[in-house]
Amino acid sequence: MSLIAEIPYPRIDPIVVEIGNIAVRWYGVTYIIAFALAFLVLRGLAKRGRWPVAPEKVLDVLFWGILGVFIGGRLGYFFFYGLSLGYEWWQIVEVWKGGMSFHGGLLGVIVAYWIYAKRTGVGRGEIFDGLALATTPGLACVRFGNFINAELWGRPWEGPWAMRFPLYENFKSPALWEKAKESGLPERALYGPLRHPSQLYEVAAEGILLYFILRWLMLKRGWGGGRIAAAFLVGYGAFRFVIEFFRQPDQGIGLGFLDLSRGQMLCTGMIAAGIIVWLMCKPWPPKADDGGDAEAKEQEPA
Repeated sequence: MSLIAEIPYPRIDPIVVEIGNIAVRWYGVTYIIAFALAFLVLRGLAKRGRWPVAPEKVLDVLFWGILGVFIGGRLGYFFFYGLSLGYEWWQIVEVWKGGMSFHGGLLGVIVAYWIYAKRTGVGRGEIFDGLALATTPGLACVRFGNFINAELWGRPWEGPWAMRFPLYENFKSPALWEKAKESGLPERALYGPLRHPSQLYEVAAEGILLYFILRWLMLKRGWGGGRIAAAFLVGYGAFRFVIEFFRQPDQGIGLGFLDLSRGQMLCTGMIAAGIIVWLMCKPWPPKADDGGDAEAKEQEPA
């Protein structure tokens, strides 16, 4: 009966390899894969002339984004979630205990590349368009890392593809959970109730689907000048807002205004920001007499 009512959780050990007190986790590996995919996407756009960076300089420029993601992601988690959970100020540096915010990482990337564009004189719209497209495959990777970690799972549900996630947090580590399982501890102590696999919803919508939508808009419809970045803000915000109805609210924070989660509140601001960015976009492609490149006007989308 259980096989009909649920899909067994395909458990993967969150730790790839452990040497002494140092553990390499799949969650960290997903960030490496995410940046590798971002590099490939940006280099491809640079070769097409759709990103204002020379192909051989893409890796150097991507370093700005890496700093923005990690610094902004950690600061965002602390201010958006940590303070509500009672964190002390000194805990902001405890990165080894986890805790990253997508919205904080996004703000970190925006600040980093705003400074980069200011220093180099390249078009901000073109820079952020490429970054928006390159971000989506990485989102899919990191959300799958959440799935492996059995964290950020969905709300209780008994539908046909519901899953029971292992309760790693009750045993302090996956290794202790494994020992408890081998000792014959009852299943109800090892696994939680049936839930939505909301991490996989986010992989599909915020990562894969949004990537193909933005790619089609950029390379087939010829959107540019900041419009892809605006579409990313609106698209991600809308997808995440809907998926939050299936995702368990953050423990210790719960629901807030109008019974919205913290993520939904942040996504509402994200959608509004996307609309504002769209309204601020200049005509595209730029005209030569407006200071744009004459070749850009003649360039057909790939």
